[in-house]
Amino acid sequence: MSFPKIYIDAMLLNWGDRLFHDPLRHVGAPRLSRVQMGNQAARVREQLVRTLRRTPEVMVKITNKAASAQGMGAVRRHLRYISRNGKVELEDQDGRAIRGAAVLSDLADDWQFGGWGIPESSARREMFNILLSMPPGTDRRALRDAARDFAALEFGDGRAYVFAAHDDEAHPHVHLSVQARGPDGRRLNPRKRDLQRWRERFAQQLQAHGVEANATSRRTRGATHRYLKQAVVHMLDRGETSRHWCAVATGAQRRVSWEAHYDVFAAWREMAQAMAASREAGDQRLAVEIVDFVRSMPVQQDEPLVAPMEPARNERSDRPRPDRGSQPDAGGPEVAR
Repeated sequence: MSFPKIYIDAMLLNWGDRLFHDPLRHVGAPRLSRVQMGNQAARVREQLVRTLRRTPEVMVKITNKAASAQGMGAVRRHLRYISRNGKVELEDQDGRAIRGAAVLSDLADDWQFGGWGIPESSARREMFNILLSMPPGTDRRALRDAARDFAALEFGDGRAYVFAAHDDEAHPHVHLSVQARGPDGRRLNPRKRDLQRWRERFAQQLQAHGVEANATSRRTRGATHRYLKQAVVHMLDRGETSRHWCAVATGAQRRVSWEAHYDVFAAWREMAQAMAASREAGDQRLAVEIVDFVRSMPVQQDEPLVAPMEPARNERSDRPRPDRGSQPDAGGPEVAR
């Protein structure tokens, strides 16, 4: 049995938002016009295709959390680090290039004594150090341009920031340092939802500069292992260590990980069934790709999937099946790819 496009689009928004966006956004779908629903469904399809094709995932991560709460001394040290003591060019919120030890010192003085100022020592976070990264092979100029546009979108309200692109390591990345206090005196206080928005916006800016990029959560992709810390990435780039350093999870840990993905499996199953019921051949092909994608998830290597992707006629399972009215956890944002 097949269903009209507007029904398929509504189902796509329902389950797509749970997997990729705000898990409650779909409740407004009945109030959308046919054109609005079609436009939003098209964006979900694009995200779906990127995810199924395993488009490279962006990494947006807040780093050096402890040092950022130690006042201007820690700020100076970090500015020297990301600029390689003035050898790597920084760019500020006004597009001004900053290079050389003397100019870097002037920047630090401006930050310490200008505007609201930054005390020499502080128990509060005075700067957010944000790492924007993509896998090796990514166009470095495009990544820098995307980082510039991302910073302007998120912090272009008069807040002071600088960024530096590091081109001497395998993973192209940009260090973005943002003052915690804005021109109105309010401090940044990013939550998990904000971090996911940063990932999505950075991915959008990369796409605008011709770079294939995606921003889905680890749970949506069935990932079971967190990504390596930046220090370990540096060691890998220098050949000083091996990825085999990671400990192997116990059987109990793998089982807990699989069970934590059950709501994700259910959402993928419902989306696959909706795509299979579409009259569009492209949607039907996506249904098959969804099944293959879920069965190849890393979490499936730990615990084989049985119930979540079975046809709807076979509902026998030891676990209750989430109903359509439930609000499963969409997995939350990720601060790493």
